[in-house]
Amino acid sequence: DSLTQIVQELLELYRIESGRVPIQFQKFSAEKLVSGARERLRLQAERADIEVVTELAPTLPDVMADPPRMEQVLINLIHNAIKFTPAKGKITLRARPHHNDRTGNDEVIFEVQDTGVGIPADDLPRIFERFYKADRSRSGGGTGLGLAIARHLVEAHKGRIWAESVERRGSTFYFSLIAAEEGEQVDRGNR
Repeated sequence: DSLTQIVQELLELYRIESGRVPIQFQKFSAEKLVSGARERLRLQAERADIEVVTELAPTLPDVMADPPRMEQVLINLIHNAIKFTPAKGKITLRARPHHNDRTGNDEVIFEVQDTGVGIPADDLPRIFERFYKADRSRSGGGTGLGLAIARHLVEAHKGRIWAESVERRGSTFYFSLIAAEEGEQVDRGNR
């Protein structure tokens, strides 16, 4: 099973890196993106006795994204947060508007913050590399490919992904998506 998962994730990463994964951009509700990913992992969080809360900005713009691909990114980040957060811990999902002065784009910044074990400072710059595991003794059954896949998917959306962490105090993973232009049709996620 582990070998099958590694092969599947390697093939997925190869397809993304080589541009063979078609990205179907559409205007989509940032709120639905967060709520859909949260709902998919709700039972897993409950079984782990971890509280998951959502804090969304009151005026949250829609984003231009491939909803299943971006939900895949959020699910990966939430899954990791659950895996590395002890029972009675907390995961906070946030989304807020942001203007990127460097690019001139209006964006939505998504955050997945946990109260977990954290990531050593020396490992932080490498966590988005394929097969890299910050703490091999606690990394469980993961392949070390999930964050690399997330990085490539976010970059295919012209976004950024990064993390901040303090050992034994938790981690926060961030990624940005370009906000949709006013007047475009929006898919509110009724799928």
